[in-house]
This record gives sequence, structure tokens and C-alpha cells, in this order.
Amino acid sequence: MDPGLGTTAAQAFPIDWNHIDEWDSDNGVAKLTAPAGASVTSLPAQDTYVVFESALRDGLPLRMLFEPANSDTLVISLHGAMNRARFTVPRFEWRRTLNRLDSARLYLSDSTLEINGSLEIGWYIGTEGQDLIAEYAAVVNQIIAAGGYSRVVCIGSSAGGYGALALSRRIPNSVAVAFSPQTTIGGYHLAHRKALASAAFPRHKSYEQVEENFGTRVNLRKLYQEMRPVNFVHFVQNTGDQFHFEAHYVPFALANGVNPDKGGYDPRRRVNFVAERYENEHAPPARGYFLAHIQQAHLNFYGRELPLRPSDPVREAELGPR
Repeated sequence: MDPGLGTTAAQAFPIDWNHIDEWDSDNGVAKLTAPAGASVTSLPAQDTYVVFESALRDGLPLRMLFEPANSDTLVISLHGAMNRARFTVPRFEWRRTLNRLDSARLYLSDSTLEINGSLEIGWYIGTEGQDLIAEYAAVVNQIIAAGGYSRVVCIGSSAGGYGALALSRRIPNSVAVAFSPQTTIGGYHLAHRKALASAAFPRHKSYEQVEENFGTRVNLRKLYQEMRPVNFVHFVQNTGDQFHFEAHYVPFALANGVNPDKGGYDPRRRVNFVAERYENEHAPPARGYFLAHIQQAHLNFYGRELPLRPSDPVREAELGPR
């Protein structure tokens, strides 16, 4: 088994979903805390928030919310920057929007933000000693096997798009749908990359040292150059966001042999670039636009429609603003 895929050997403690005895009132779902070493060999029948405790001393937990459905498609949502005055960890983004999809859904919270109470963007990096996205990939691959999912779509906007691209690279035959993502943390604003380096890599004197030692974790261009291509990408760039267009989209398109102004597929037809204006500056995409591109990517790479369920305004109102 290729260790780069983020998979691990079979664990000794399969989760028993029949013994869920907690309720998460913040998200309105059942809650289960799994000890370090637990593995996923089956899936819950109800919406469930799962916390995987870390085996590392002072390690970050994995926090995910699973919404089952009778579908061969699993959609995985990763969130972007978090306003610490408005939101708290865990953050499960796009629940209201993705509730329309006729698919199972999995939401991953960025535990990097639990290092301290001021960090706003973590890019699912983890810490020097804990590769968070690789740990998430290991559990996600178990979930895929347990659910028999044949189509997996990792989605996110901005830093969530970064996480989706990083996660998808570790999940064979998955598709990443990323909206105006950062493609290297070193190309983002100085204050945020310094905050991440200080919080997650305190033994390093600068962000530049972090990139030198952990290049494929903090730079998706390096990751996609060095890790074998097992996934597909639908990269949607807002042309109204000049900073991300120039600093993140253009270099990533060029690295994949694509003219950034024209967009389209790379020579291997694994990465599709779409550059169009959908919002002013770096605002997240509208809900309908978000869903349309997820559906388009699903059709492009899997050759099948991903249908929408009938709208349920009452239920959607319970799931947050997005």
C-alpha cells in the first residue's frame, strides 16, 4: 500500500455505532467519541458527529460529521477561514447547501485551529509532528471502504479548497472541486502564514524554514508534482479576485501545462481549470453556483449525474447560513 495515500494498517478497535450515547446540540446530531486506535468498518445509520482522539501526546483530534444516504457518492466538505468571534470549533461548513445533494456527506473540521484561540486559518496542516490531512485521509479511506462509495468528491472554497486538493490527492479516483483556493501557503498574506508557522511549527524560526522542511504539506504545487496522480481536479477561479487569480490560480495552471486565460483540461485530462467571475473579490460562491459546479465535476469525471433532492426549507434553516 502506498503510504502517500494516507492509509494505515487495519486497527484493532472497530467503532460500534450501536453505543452512541451523546447528543451534540450545537449541530443537532448524535455524537460519538472514538478512542485512539479506533477504525471504521461500518457506518452509522443516523447523522453523527464523530471525534477521533489522537494517539499523540497533546495531539489534535479529528472531528467529522457524517450524514448517511442511500448513494454511491460521498461528498466531503472542508471549511475555510473561521471568524473566531463568530464561530467555534468544530466547524462544519456548507451543510445547508449540500443537504440538497442526493449523496452521503462528510464534513471535516480543521483541528489546526484548536492550537490556540486566535488562529483563523489552518489549511488542515496540523503540527510539525502531526500531518492532519494525512490522518483525515486515512479515516476517510476507511469510510469509503465501509460505505462502498465508488464516487468521492472533496469540496471547499479558499483554504477549504486547499484542504480539498490536499485530501483528494490521497484518495484514489476522487475529485477535488476547489473554488478560488490558495495553492501554496507561502503565496498567501504574510500575517496568516506567520501565524500558522508560529502556532504549528514553533521550533522553526520562519515560515521559509517550514516550507523547506515540509514542502509538500504547505505547497500544493510541490504536492501535485511529487505525489503520483490518483485523483481528478475541477478548479474554479473567480476572475473578480485578482490576488488569488495571479498568486495561486495562474502558477497552478501553468504547472499543469494549461494556459490560465483559456482554462480547460491538462494534457492528461485529470485537471480542469475554469476561470470566470462569480463574486467580487474573495467572497465565497453563491449556493446555487457552488452546487452547479459540484454537479458538473461529478458528470465530467464520473459520467453520471448527481441529482438534487427536493428543497426542504424547514430543514435547511436548521443547518446554518450556508
